[in-house]
Amino acid sequence: MRYRLFATDIDGTLTPDRRSVNICLKAIQKLRELENTGIKVVLVSSNALPIVVGLRKYLGLTGPTIGETGALIYFGGDRIVHLTDYTAEKALDDVLDIFKDYVVSSWQNIFRLHDFALKIRDKYSDRSYEVFKSVKEYVETKYDYIKTGFSGYAIHLTPIDVSKGKALKFIASELGIDRSEIVCVGDSVMDIDLIRECGLGVAVSNADEELKEKADYVTSKPSCYGVIELIDKIIRKSSF
Repeated sequence: MRYRLFATDIDGTLTPDRRSVNICLKAIQKLRELENTGIKVVLVSSNALPIVVGLRKYLGLTGPTIGETGALIYFGGDRIVHLTDYTAEKALDDVLDIFKDYVVSSWQNIFRLHDFALKIRDKYSDRSYEVFKSVKEYVETKYDYIKTGFSGYAIHLTPIDVSKGKALKFIASELGIDRSEIVCVGDSVMDIDLIRECGLGVAVSNADEELKEKADYVTSKPSCYGVIELIDKIIRKSSF
């Protein structure tokens, strides 16, 4: 299969593990090698769009960029596409009031328009999933247009009508690329919609079990080392 697009999550996928925020240098090299073969790299993230666009620029990549869990797409130049009219800003303020002892606002929220993030306070880090479930139940009961996700790095309040997968599908349509020509890789349950939109959906070996169950292929190595393994296979045209 001749692939034309390679979509990758960032945190936990291009980093050495699922807690680090340092991108592996060898992974950057491999992404550039992939682009040199004619395969465009799409960075996909729940981070604020300026963060992801900045990475795209300084890593030397050319594909469109997805931010805010799929709410925004940057195509280059001045073109930014909004895939929703909803914003979770009101829900954010509400949660910060009700759950102020457990969560704080992400510094990135000043740069966000639709999807907003909450960081769990350090003293509750060993109860992260419990805090997330409480926030999720509260938000999704009160706001029918907001869904709640947990990346392992932050709790995300996301408009119900967007996802990473929907954003990738929009990009593929715009570029005239068939689903079968796309490879996607991620590490968390928040990447399930993403890998469903790809001809080859990949999970790194240390990914959430639910993502691995949905993946077409699971790397033998974790996080960025798994991405390096994956890119090498694509470049060598190895079978999966």
